[in-house]
Amino acid sequence: MKKFLLKILLFASILTAFAYIIDICISKGLISMSDYRFQTWNEISKNEINADLLINGNSRGLSHYVPSVFDSVLNTNSYNIGFGGHPFNAEYLKYHYYISHNKIPKVLIQNVDFLTLSDIFVIGHEREQILPFVKDTYLRKHLPDYGFNLFEIYIPLVRYFGYQKEIKNGLFEKFGLKHYFNTTSEKGFLPEKGVWDPTELNKIEKIPFDKDSFSVDLFIKYLSELKNDNVKVFLVNSPVYYKATEKLEEKAEMYEFYSEIARRFGFIYLDYTSDSLCFDSTMFVKAVHMNKTGAVKFSKKLASDLRKYKLDDLITRK
Repeated sequence: MKKFLLKILLFASILTAFAYIIDICISKGLISMSDYRFQTWNEISKNEINADLLINGNSRGLSHYVPSVFDSVLNTNSYNIGFGGHPFNAEYLKYHYYISHNKIPKVLIQNVDFLTLSDIFVIGHEREQILPFVKDTYLRKHLPDYGFNLFEIYIPLVRYFGYQKEIKNGLFEKFGLKHYFNTTSEKGFLPEKGVWDPTELNKIEKIPFDKDSFSVDLFIKYLSELKNDNVKVFLVNSPVYYKATEKLEEKAEMYEFYSEIARRFGFIYLDYTSDSLCFDSTMFVKAVHMNKTGAVKFSKKLASDLRKYKLDDLITRK
């Protein structure tokens, strides 16, 4: 009986070791791919970004703010950590992942809008982008709050169940069988592709201003942390196609909420939802997402507007 148990233990040990090796190979392969899903998280983990101007937000934050424009106009070093498909709760996680590996920024642009404070607490959209990084000290501690269970975090390969494509691509990449090239980001910025399509907008009658109490409390905590860290913060509501803004039920309430909360901490709220760009459909792919041309024009306008806030003492000249 003792020999049998030893054999079982030996087999389990070999199987576990093999699982760990395969897990590492998949993760390293995914990180090596030319793919925005893994690229930004990996760049953050290298402790080399240390941007003076950091951009955070949802998919509108990800695709509306062009770091190269801010670098050029403000002569600084900027980076975009926008988290597409997720409201503020996930953005909070990514910000803290960033500062756990890089210095705290001097200036932060936080995109805010009618979806920022909604009640989505788990990471679902493109969840695979986090899978290679769950062993990170900060993420391992906090991912259980975002829909990851302990088996996914601590047991090898479990988190990859259901991600057959990522398993195959990661292994092929790791062992040099194929190099995978997807869309890559530019200092975190990911332009929205496509042409203007009003189909989704036409189906919508009303757009609510989502404001979950937990998300609001977390947002206030976030701003308080930034205030304590002496970060100059700009809450920015980037351009939205005007016909979508007309369907927003609580536009005045949204404006007042972000204005008041910015004033509370001595920060600035800038609203571009009535900007001239909002009336030009050629600047958009869909109502809430600008294309790259629109993003560049908006970023130039915002960067120019930021000049009057005397950021010279806060940013490093390149």
